Amino acid sequence: MNYIIDEKKIFIDEEKKPFGKGSEGKCYKKNNQIYKIYYKNAINEFGRNKCLDHQYLIGIPTKQIILPNALIYNEDYSYAGYRKDIAKGEKDVTKKQGFSLLPSKKFISNLQILESDMRLLANNYVLVADIQPVNYFFDQEKGIMKLIDPGRYRIGKFDYINDFDDNDLKEVCNRQNKQLLENLVTNLIYNDIIKYKPLNSKKKLQKLRDYIKNDKSSLSYSEYFEETLNSFEDANTYFKSLGKYIR
Repeated sequence: MNYIIDEKKIFIDEEKKPFGKGSEGKCYKKNNQIYKIYYKNAINEFGRNKCLDHQYLIGIPTKQIILPNALIYNEDYSYAGYRKDIAKGEKDVTKKQGFSLLPSKKFISNLQILESDMRLLANNYVLVADIQPVNYFFDQEKGIMKLIDPGRYRIGKFDYINDFDDNDLKEVCNRQNKQLLENLVTNLIYNDIIKYKPLNSKKKLQKLRDYIKNDKSSLSYSEYFEETLNSFEDANTYFKSLGKYIR
């Protein structure tokens, strides 16, 4: 099918098996880029055309959170989806393990960059969403953690313009983004410890969250792990010691 990107017509062969698919639409790989084409009923999921949010995200200079770099339109110029850079890593969520095997310094560096990306988004009034293992990629070769699929990210300025002043709105976004990132990291630690055996895991996962939350107090995750991992060669050795808290 033909689409329009940056005023140019481009053909996407939707007869081919998609690179990936989810509840919002299907993704196709072309020229080392990912083209996300939405199901028609997902375009107005939040009561307004997602085109507004996705256009806003273009150009925000995150490092390890992959955002749209162009919008995709149907030939009648109705919104169809967005294009983004490809992320390398395991696609099967049950195999997304191993990031905790990174050397401690590399693990902490990844957390610092992701926390910085989250603050940058918050300072641009972006509320992240869908931060979960299915939207996380770990490039084992380069040792880089990346987050994908900003399709449900919302722009706080559009939603809460009359409810908060500028600084308060940024703080609301920052609190949500920070909490979602910490939940993801804890989920990934848990998956590495148990080798992804999700049966009866919710209660144990919550125990791990509670332990880290209480132990770190007011520290960020990167600050907490930088302090905690001081005497460990890699993060995994420490995480295995946490197993006793989730029995």
